[in-house]
Amino acid sequence: MTRSLGLFAEVGLIGVLVCSASVPMVTSLGAVAAGSVLLGELLDTGRTPTAARFVWLLGRALRDPMALLVPAVLLAVGVVDVVALLAGVPFGPVIGLALLAIAVMVLRSAARWSPGASWAGLLADPLPLRDWRGSAMVAVALVVLVVVVVQAPAFVVLAPGLLVLATAAVARRRTR
Repeated sequence: MTRSLGLFAEVGLIGVLVCSASVPMVTSLGAVAAGSVLLGELLDTGRTPTAARFVWLLGRALRDPMALLVPAVLLAVGVVDVVALLAGVPFGPVIGLALLAIAVMVLRSAARWSPGASWAGLLADPLPLRDWRGSAMVAVALVVLVVVVVQAPAFVVLAPGLLVLATAAVARRRTR
């Protein structure tokens, strides 16, 4: 199998694992972090992602209560935003943009997570603000994936893997 096709298959596997682990929604931050570590191991050392390794990483990521609290808060704000938009509240789109910005910051933090790292420290790091170009790239990737999933719901299973790939690409461009 060629390297590029192998990478596509591994990203697909990571997408399925992240999607499956994110079903309860509050575990999504840990799932993205575990997927990011798997992808990083694949790119750095060629280690093939496995479900067992993913489950172990997910367990480590979810040990910190912040990993469960942050997605719950984002979900609550998202529900309030949808209600505000449906009710015609004038600042509904502003809330949506703020939610997108926060989601990008959280995704970029998850991409830098490693076992033993503190979620509070990662989330407090101003890197997403300093590297606004990278944050814009992740925001565009997130919006594109949302549009793709809305248009073709079957991609909901692969979209998390592509989002992990996009955040990893943005993080890795800073190290080169």
